Amino acid sequence: MNSHKMNGQNQQRYVTADNGASPLPARRKALVIGLDGATFDLIKPWAEQGHLPTLARLLSEGAHGSLRSTTPPMTAPAWTSFATGVNPGTHGLYDWIARDEGSYSFSPTTALDCKAPTLYALLSQAGRRVCAFNIPMTYPPVQVNGVMISGMPAPSIKSGITYPPELMDEIFENVGDYILYPDPGQAYSDSGIDAFLKRLYRTTELRVKTLEYLQSREDWDFAMMVFNGTDTISHAMWKFMDESHPLYEPARAEKYGNAIRDYYRTVDGYLAQIMDDMDDDTTLVIMSDHGFGPFHKFIHVNNWLMEQGFMRLDKGAGARLKGTLFRRGFSPMNVYDTLMRFGLGALKREVVRGQGQGLMKTFFLSFDDVDWSRTQAYSLGNVGQIRLNVAGREPMGCVQPGEEYERVRNKIIDRLREMTDPETGVKVVDEIYRREEIYSGAELEHAPDIVFIPHKLEYFGFGEYEFGSHKIIEAMKRGISGTHRMNGVFMAYGKDVKPGVEVEGASLIDLAPTILYLMGEPQTSPMDGRVLDEILLRPIEQASRREDDQAPDEEQGGPGAGETLSERDKQVIAERLRSLGYVG
Repeated sequence: MNSHKMNGQNQQRYVTADNGASPLPARRKALVIGLDGATFDLIKPWAEQGHLPTLARLLSEGAHGSLRSTTPPMTAPAWTSFATGVNPGTHGLYDWIARDEGSYSFSPTTALDCKAPTLYALLSQAGRRVCAFNIPMTYPPVQVNGVMISGMPAPSIKSGITYPPELMDEIFENVGDYILYPDPGQAYSDSGIDAFLKRLYRTTELRVKTLEYLQSREDWDFAMMVFNGTDTISHAMWKFMDESHPLYEPARAEKYGNAIRDYYRTVDGYLAQIMDDMDDDTTLVIMSDHGFGPFHKFIHVNNWLMEQGFMRLDKGAGARLKGTLFRRGFSPMNVYDTLMRFGLGALKREVVRGQGQGLMKTFFLSFDDVDWSRTQAYSLGNVGQIRLNVAGREPMGCVQPGEEYERVRNKIIDRLREMTDPETGVKVVDEIYRREEIYSGAELEHAPDIVFIPHKLEYFGFGEYEFGSHKIIEAMKRGISGTHRMNGVFMAYGKDVKPGVEVEGASLIDLAPTILYLMGEPQTSPMDGRVLDEILLRPIEQASRREDDQAPDEEQGGPGAGETLSERDKQVIAERLRSLGYVG
């Protein structure tokens, strides 16, 4: 450990003095704190009311601005776009799940699926010391010039989530414990809310203690930690503070109405400690991958595609029977709701989902019951993603590339514009994109053909299972009550940052090039994002590259070359995402 510390302290970077004098030695560093799902919609009013003094200070003494997320604003593509500075069409992740080649089955995505170099790899290649800690989409961990502790979707602390591998034992020895995640499922039943909050706060406390230990371990050039709790508690408990939410209960609000605010306030206190430990050569960046807001209703996109005639069920006896039962209400969500009403929610995993989707495939309607030879489109993923069943691309594709592809896609888009909520008459689709309108790059061929953004994102295209419910639009009965928005947060603070500047038009993909620039490092890999130079007091001289700066045995590609996940890890990851409501 001591040799690492010496390595970090002996490195030098040079910047040119403002008066044109000879270069002065400097080692510009960055500390990035992620507040997963944080939003200025909450931060600014709470800061003005005095609840968040540290964030209020950053707003006045640093630069800040809304940060546009990926489309759709899902965790996997968003955090990967942050880390790579490129759009999903280049890095290749569009959701938590992706279709398996040669089938209509799907698997969870991980860092192995990323096709672009990350900030952590680029800084390692430049010889900079990296401490990357609890960042989503860093599982499995890769070799860096420093340390890495994987964030979501890491299956468990027993699954090899650190680099170097012995780091977890070191953390247990010096910190005492480490918790990967609180379980938001606890908060979906009245009896589990207090247990969820207790675990959430303990997890957060251990995050900070681990950061403190890692910071004492050596003097890092780049350190980053993510607080996931700002996202998790917003998913679980938005309904308690929002009087307009369909699941709002005044009695529960009396007890839990300030739960999200109080958690933000706790994080704010930790941020004050973190800032106190910063040195003058470090720029602090606070960011979130997306914003947050209320969630009211599901859109079951595959049901809509069936209603519109774009998807057909198989004519076999088994599929016909399951289709009949499905139309009468025999669906996973109804079974889950029944289990919860009778206090049997613990059976959900075994009965409704099951390892490898167990009884789901046996009793409930699924993609196994679709007649793919007559199906033109299907939905896979969250928010609003539609894929055409293209000949030569999908295993049983029936839509011919070219003219027929465009004709079918345009027809679906036209129909989407008319989709309405039968209860309110509201048109439930706000924006519709063809994939080439929002993505570009070598991985464009794997993108959904159509992406739509539901109304105010209070509606949510359901990606939990192929046919989660027999309805097309369905009110949320229990479970998550808040979900993602397009507007994340960005704040920067340090001697190189203009105080009081409000940035406009910033995007997640701008952060990687901006962080590299702040650290005096040139971009050695193409990025779609730009340097947010409007936040800078002065230009920063970029470091010249020397042969001895290069970290050994690192390649400038995606992190997953030549590696695969075990089937057991895939199952555990899928179960983790199911607990969050992302996959079925």
